[in-house]
Amino acid sequence: MIEYVFGLAVRVLLTDEDGKILILKRSTESKTNPGKWELPGGKVDQGESFDKALIREVYEETNLKIKLDNVIGASQQNLPLIRAVHIIMSGKILDGELNLSSEHEGYAWEFLENLSDYELADWLEDFLKSQKTEEFLPEDENDSDNFLNPWIKTINTSMDKIRGKR
Repeated sequence: MIEYVFGLAVRVLLTDEDGKILILKRSTESKTNPGKWELPGGKVDQGESFDKALIREVYEETNLKIKLDNVIGASQQNLPLIRAVHIIMSGKILDGELNLSSEHEGYAWEFLENLSDYELADWLEDFLKSQKTEEFLPEDENDSDNFLNPWIKTINTSMDKIRGKR
């Protein structure tokens, strides 16, 4: 029987002034998720803290300096021999001009509700799907514009903090 090794990855949800989320397109030459869209971030090195790993990874991938806010969730990705756990945090861009590393070949700023238009990494797609459950549907079907599932509420709270509304 093959035993899985667990790996830890950290991801950040960064938003612009319009509330759009930064997503990155993996290089088609990538070993994992080639050509798929994901949130910025990457692996946590042994002995490295989550926050330092995420700040480092985002800078390496995008040339952006960030500040982290809150953990907003987690997702799992099953790869051959490795089971990666992705911890997702909210954050704010402090400085820098977006410049991608060779790990990625594109980026987009997109509204949360439009992410399904992209070919997402399986861990991100699974995470988004897991947040949409029947128990959180609005009581009044006409009130669907005001409906926010718990994950989106957390994102909106983080975005309000970023914008200085709280």
